[in-house]
Amino acid sequence: MHDDGDRDEDYRVPDRTIRVWFADLRSLGGRLDALRALLSDDERDRAGRFAMEKLTNRFILRRGLLRALLGRCAGRAPEDLRFDYGSHGKPSLAGGPSFNLADSEDFVAIGVTPSGGIGVDIERLRMIESANDIAERFFHAGEHATLAALPPDRRDEGFLLAWTRKEAFIKAAGVGLSMPLDQFAVTVTPGGPVAVLSIDAALRAEVGAPEEWTLFDRRILPGTVAAVAARGSGWTVETRMVEDSLFDAPAVSARS
Repeated sequence: MHDDGDRDEDYRVPDRTIRVWFADLRSLGGRLDALRALLSDDERDRAGRFAMEKLTNRFILRRGLLRALLGRCAGRAPEDLRFDYGSHGKPSLAGGPSFNLADSEDFVAIGVTPSGGIGVDIERLRMIESANDIAERFFHAGEHATLAALPPDRRDEGFLLAWTRKEAFIKAAGVGLSMPLDQFAVTVTPGGPVAVLSIDAALRAEVGAPEEWTLFDRRILPGTVAAVAARGSGWTVETRMVEDSLFDAPAVSARS
């Protein structure tokens, strides 16, 4: 069991460190009302627009968890956090920390660092029936060729490694999810190196050269793969599971 000092230290993220918290939202269902109370009015409006209750609840749990975690990291009441949204819709907090959230159904990954753009993505490992067609149409030609050369029983995994790495890179670059997926390449071989291999000249003015980027893979939640991207070198990635102690902080209290 951790005391309060240990818990507080766990949310103080050092410079050049990306701490990624993972959660299965199904374990947080009992906190739905408490997490809903942390949301802003516009977030509650967004939650109410989903056609299915399951999707509404996922949004509430995701966003409430993000607020609870950022409140602990920033030392602020989570219900008082106000997000700014960039030109591409990516949320940020004035004064930091930097963060990024990714989800795949009930699985969530939230990366936090004191400063600097980061990107996180997570996917369930599963069969992708149209993986080859998607890779041929949208991925870099080198990625498609490498995926096609993999043994058939590794291609779905390779595709999902490519997908998460590319999504994490795009999110870290901060130039919007409309970035053409075929204008940069990442490694895709299961068990191989994790890196950005190439960036076309048309993108380099915005995102820099491949050697300016660092990629990481993490497999924390069963049956998933996650990727983390950051610009520059010297980064460390630390992982945590969301624990009940997150919600014990005095700052995590519903509005009266």
